[in-house]
Amino acid sequence: WGNFCSVGANWMVSREAFMQNVGWVNSLKLRADFGEVGNDSGTGYYGYQALYGATQNANQGAYYLTQLGNDNLQWETGQSWGIGIESRLFNRWNINVEYFDRRNKDLIFDVYMPLSAGATSTSAAEATITQNLGTMSNRGIEIETDFDIVRTRDFRFNINANVTFLKSKILSLPEQNRKEGIIDGTKRYVEGGDRYAYYLYHWAGVDQMTGRSLYTFDDENYYITDNNSADGNVLYGTAPVRDESGAITNGVSVMGANDYIVIGNTPYVYNPGSYGKRDWAGTATPTVYGSFGFNLGWKGLTLSTVFTYSLGAKVYDSIYGSLVSAGASPSSVHHDVLEKAWNGIPSGMTETSADRISTSIFPMVNNTFASYNDAGTSDRWLVSGNYLVLKNVALTYSLPKRWVNAIEMDGINFTLSCENAFTMAYRQGLNPQQSFGGVTDTNTYVTARVVTAGLTFKF
Repeated sequence: WGNFCSVGANWMVSREAFMQNVGWVNSLKLRADFGEVGNDSGTGYYGYQALYGATQNANQGAYYLTQLGNDNLQWETGQSWGIGIESRLFNRWNINVEYFDRRNKDLIFDVYMPLSAGATSTSAAEATITQNLGTMSNRGIEIETDFDIVRTRDFRFNINANVTFLKSKILSLPEQNRKEGIIDGTKRYVEGGDRYAYYLYHWAGVDQMTGRSLYTFDDENYYITDNNSADGNVLYGTAPVRDESGAITNGVSVMGANDYIVIGNTPYVYNPGSYGKRDWAGTATPTVYGSFGFNLGWKGLTLSTVFTYSLGAKVYDSIYGSLVSAGASPSSVHHDVLEKAWNGIPSGMTETSADRISTSIFPMVNNTFASYNDAGTSDRWLVSGNYLVLKNVALTYSLPKRWVNAIEMDGINFTLSCENAFTMAYRQGLNPQQSFGGVTDTNTYVTARVVTAGLTFKF
């Protein structure tokens, strides 16, 4: 169990005596609120207890440790506080502005422990314990407004918009992770950093002399020597550090023709997982997102629209990556862009050509090198997450009152509407709305278009 509270306050400024002579302000309210909710979805039942599971070993009944106990495990707490202004001006303009900060404290994660703590799996050599780790914040400003451009007896025209500026920030991590952070798939969590910032290997492009993908060499943690010898001169990267016995205490000398290549005095690696360099590569957090639309009315006819949008985010399109991977089985679906893959050295291309490395072509279709050429967790699969969606458009006609009253009814309305009329995104078929974390890891279609016609009778 846990204790969670909330409190809020409003001040109707427009009702104060000093506002009575301000005629252009119809309504003005200041508000502030704070609230908490509890969450334990990061763990299973009895998440704080040491638990055992039943299995068999050599045809004998056995029990094994499935969960390490943690008596200090607490609820994950979501805190939200905000301060806002709500107003109506000139009897036709509504505008609301809010600053918000939504924090998640005591985040629940499974943390790896030494095996000496007790293995918690029968299929992997690992020991995990559920702990409360860190605090993160999503803060920003939200502006919501609508304005009556025209408002007469027979004609009405109103426009509306919603804009949210958002920043995601990790406020604290466990002491053992504060220096290096935590790498989790395409992300790296560091104190003061963006929770949804990408941390990926850099894809330099395709070597048009070989058709293979090249990646940035990690010269901070590895080095290349002449004669492929650890005792030779360091050509690239940080020089090795030796202890009193002469043993190297940092880095690895990159060896082998299949490990790296030097082009224009710059080293590149073929396998980013071995010697590639990770770096920050944008974020899945949009700079701004929201909606806008209009309501247009003439007598009994009304046309309304709602558009949604997002700007500034990046999407890691792993589904597209799987469609262009040469390592997929022959029966798998492949993207027809593979027809543009490298199939030989271009005419006039030499080892010293300035355009030897190209990012506009695909590496050769070769199953032997597929795991390198199409390596995951590289920024090759990052694309713009900007989108514009016509979320809803509706046309409604209400029969005149005198007509429906004549047949002793209150109203008759005809409605024709369309949801998700179109989606504009970086790539056809890409649905950048499917994951707030930015990774398209499921074969999700763009939201279906739904057309509805309706007739409503009011008695």
